[in-house]
Amino acid sequence: MIKIANSKDEAISLCKEYFSREVAGFHVEAILIEELAQIEHEYYCSIALDTSGRQFYIIASKEGGIDIEEVSRTNPDAIIKESFTLSDGLSEDLATKVSKQLGFTKENLDSAISLFIKLWEITKNVEAQLVEINPLVLTPSGLIAVDGKMILDDDTAFRQPIVQELQNKKLSQLEKLAKEAGFSFVELSGEIGILANGAGLTMALLDVLSEIGLKPANFLDVGGGASKERVYKALELLFKMNPKAVLVNIFGGITRCDIVAEAIIQALEDFEDTPPMVIRLIGTNDKEGISLLNDAGITAFQNVLDAVYKVKEVVGE
Repeated sequence: MIKIANSKDEAISLCKEYFSREVAGFHVEAILIEELAQIEHEYYCSIALDTSGRQFYIIASKEGGIDIEEVSRTNPDAIIKESFTLSDGLSEDLATKVSKQLGFTKENLDSAISLFIKLWEITKNVEAQLVEINPLVLTPSGLIAVDGKMILDDDTAFRQPIVQELQNKKLSQLEKLAKEAGFSFVELSGEIGILANGAGLTMALLDVLSEIGLKPANFLDVGGGASKERVYKALELLFKMNPKAVLVNIFGGITRCDIVAEAIIQALEDFEDTPPMVIRLIGTNDKEGISLLNDAGITAFQNVLDAVYKVKEVVGE
């Protein structure tokens, strides 16, 4: 988001406004203040990965700015595209060719060549799928990158500290805890805490809840073969959310229902003011698990719809 301030007081007012609000769901932590550029012309330039062709493209246009997508659709000839491979890299000759096609000469030509080379270095160093400057603007003092963006590859995060850092910044505190524990976890806007095993089973449960008018507070898949400690940590995470109720849905294959039951009993003993819990256990050692819960005064279901409608009753929907 870009705002233009015409005075110091207006700049201070805008900073105060944005530091006190959220933008796209995130709290504003920093604001970049730059001198307003005297724009003579806007250009587009980027380095993009073509996964299907196993190559990269240097892409540029004399018609940069917010309408670049429209330009590519209505006037594709205005878009310069030159391919190159990872092994060859972006050569200075190719960067020079594209810079000249954009009409740059003298000092601006040297600046444009250097800029394209730097774009390639960034792309290669962080394994980005796209590194883009839009617009690159011509001013009386030369070329300035006014705005830009990168699309990073999540699959390379394990070897890219900067990608990991950016990913972590997007996570809520609960999502960070879930990531540290190795759970597949997403916060949602509802009031029913969900613990299930298997992504498909968890998604199906969310669909069933939505179908009868209940709103899940999260997606949490503890995975197959979940240990007692893992289920315990998952419940601890859900209790931190303070949902109206927690629904546990376990289909025991590798996961043993008696181990799940032990974790539930332990968690209820260790934590105070826990929300009402509705439990569905079926599969490996389900009879043993249900027996353990019954001995602890906890009812468990084997039919998922019975458990779902019990949750509906518990939250009064």
